[in-house]
Amino acid sequence: MASAWELPADNETPCVLLEPLHGETGEVLDFRWTSMNVPAEGWVRSLELGRHLSLWTLEGVALVDVAACARVLLRGVPHVGQVPGDAAGRQYVVVRHGEGLALWLLPRDEGRASDAQQAARERNARREVEEALARTEQTVSALREAEERYRLATRATHDVLWDWHFATDRVRWDPGTGDAFGHATAVLDHQLGWWGARVHDEDRERVVDKLVDFVASTGDVWKDEYRFQRADGSWAHVLDRGVLARDDEGRPVRMIGSMMDVTERTRELASMVEEARFRERFIGILGHDLRNPLNAIVLSARAQKRRGPLECTPEQHRQHAQRIESSATRMGNMIADLLDLTRARLAGGIPLRKGPTDLGVVCQQVVDELSAAYPERAIAVDVDGKAEGDWDSERLAQVLSNLVGNALEHGTPEAPVFLRCWAKGEHQVLEVQNPGTPIPEDLRERLFDPFRQGDGEREQSRRNAGLGLGLFIVKEIVQAHGGTVEVASSLKDGTTFTVKLPRPPRPKAKVKTSRGRTRTA
Repeated sequence: MASAWELPADNETPCVLLEPLHGETGEVLDFRWTSMNVPAEGWVRSLELGRHLSLWTLEGVALVDVAACARVLLRGVPHVGQVPGDAAGRQYVVVRHGEGLALWLLPRDEGRASDAQQAARERNARREVEEALARTEQTVSALREAEERYRLATRATHDVLWDWHFATDRVRWDPGTGDAFGHATAVLDHQLGWWGARVHDEDRERVVDKLVDFVASTGDVWKDEYRFQRADGSWAHVLDRGVLARDDEGRPVRMIGSMMDVTERTRELASMVEEARFRERFIGILGHDLRNPLNAIVLSARAQKRRGPLECTPEQHRQHAQRIESSATRMGNMIADLLDLTRARLAGGIPLRKGPTDLGVVCQQVVDELSAAYPERAIAVDVDGKAEGDWDSERLAQVLSNLVGNALEHGTPEAPVFLRCWAKGEHQVLEVQNPGTPIPEDLRERLFDPFRQGDGEREQSRRNAGLGLGLFIVKEIVQAHGGTVEVASSLKDGTTFTVKLPRPPRPKAKVKTSRGRTRTA
């Protein structure tokens, strides 16, 4: 239907445009006029009608049915009513117009026209109203089709679709096939502040300010990504997009959009970035650390070849052979660590070969080997009670060798390293402690990450420096046994690594009763 101000100048049909007034819960309470054509101005002025439709009364009788007008706005079906107290028996027609209504007052008979003129006038008025009704019906049909497409789109998506009405500051959620982030259906209709309170503290100021600036601008499309709190307190990463509708004066009226849960996508993207970073560090460290022992082997072999067997003294020959052997051993250890790393990342953990194991024997064996490698250092071992269980002895020896070796390298050279082993409840406890400078707290948080030495804190002069996988492999082996490993470090107590391994249940002893029967104690 054409706007009232677009009617022909000689059209005698009064037309008034009305906008709805909503309550706190969104219901229509009243209407007020926003504009009218010249014939309507004369009619409103002659009856001294106010701005609000509910105040349009004549001798205490309402001229227009407000409730019927609200139904027109809701359903889109036009309403025809009789103007009470009108001598000419005039009627009015109310049709939906945009976000509001248009009220048309049919021409009145003032008794000045002939019967033929009156009949023609009535025919013209009837035709004009019928055309308006036809146009309105087409609009209603188009709206119904649009609403049906909206409902179908809602069913086909897991997004939360939302509709924000600025007049009431209410937001209506439609979760589609999703669950509205776990929130109850009672909050599907809420105020905008409810949403803002559930945006993450670190994102709220940025997101809310950006939305406010967008509404105050002349833009039509808004988009942002942030963390939104689910009903269970966890956080979802969401991609939020909205389209803003404005009135003829550019004022915001309504905004419709969707919230998409992109938590999995964000997690996968972070995993891809971490994997790319991991590969880059892997290649860089591998190329750097394997090159040193390989160069030592090549140089020693070239020296042997250049001088020949007759020119080398026994001492030079021994030094070259020892250098080749130690460098090859270092390379072998690095390759073994890389294989363990590959198993841990691709196979879901380091495989074990469990069997009857005495941890006391394993502790002593590791101490003997490291004492030979560090003859100037003191290593104290203390095994309290029995330490037998079903474990992988070779892997646990690898754990102890890494922990005690780290303690020897990082601890105070004059102070001994302590290795203790004892049973505590259902666990076997292994503890490696050394005095010395404490580990910085920021480094402690990533101490068990792979390639930790690649972050700039490597000590190039360290003895037997490797790839920085030692503590990572320690954690993987302990976790494969179902245990835990923790570290504590302070200036007073030094650094202590504590490993807890689950012990097998102790078999119950069988004793004979006085009657010769056997029972379990």
